[in-house]
Amino acid sequence: MSVFTSFIRGVVEKRVLVIFACIVLLGLGMLSLSKLPIQPYPGVAPLTIQAISQWPGRSTTEVEQQVTIPIENALAGIPGLQAFRSVSLFGLSVVTLKFNDTIDPFQARQRFVAALSNVNLPSGVLSSISPDSDATGEIMRYEVKSDFASSSQLKTLQNYEIYKELKQTPGVADVSSFGGKVRQYQVIISSESLQAKGVTIIQLINALTSANS
Repeated sequence: MSVFTSFIRGVVEKRVLVIFACIVLLGLGMLSLSKLPIQPYPGVAPLTIQAISQWPGRSTTEVEQQVTIPIENALAGIPGLQAFRSVSLFGLSVVTLKFNDTIDPFQARQRFVAALSNVNLPSGVLSSISPDSDATGEIMRYEVKSDFASSSQLKTLQNYEIYKELKQTPGVADVSSFGGKVRQYQVIISSESLQAKGVTIIQLINALTSANS
C-alpha cells in the first residue's frame, strides 16, 4: 500500500476531524486577511535612506571633497548596508544608502542618524535625512522660475510660502528644497560714527544678535 493511499484512507476515516481542521484553518485565514495591511503602492524596494546636505554657493568639487566623501566614509560601516551611491551638485550633496531586507527600518535610521551626526562638516553645511517612506515616496520635482523676480526673492517665496502650502497637503511627508540665494542683510561699519557715538564693535554685534534672536 502506497503512502498516498494510506493518507487518503486516513482522511476518509477521520473525515469529521479533517472537516473541523479545515474550518479552523479557513477561519484563521480570513482573520489574517482582515488584518493584512493594504497599500496602493506597496514598498517592494529595499529600505532606502538619503543624507541630503546643502552648502549654498559652493562648487561641485568643494561639495564632493568636503561634504560627500566624509559622509560616505562615515556611513559605509552601518550594519545591513547593501549598496550606496552619491550625487554632488552645485551647493548640494545627496548620499543614498540601500539596506538588505533583513534589517529593521527603525534601527537602520537610528544608526544612520548617529553616524551622520559624527561627521565633521564645514561651517554652513545643513544636513538632513530623507523622510520615513519607501522608494516610491518621491512624488515630483519642481522648479521656481520668474522673469522679473531675483534668485533671493524666489528662495524666500519657496521657503516661506510654497513650502508651507505643500507641507499642509495631506499625505506629504516632507519637502526638500535647494538652490537659490538666501536673503542677507549686510551692516557696513563706520569707525568714525562708532567713535562719535561711543559704541564699540562688540556692542554693535551684540545688539544685532539680540535683534535677530
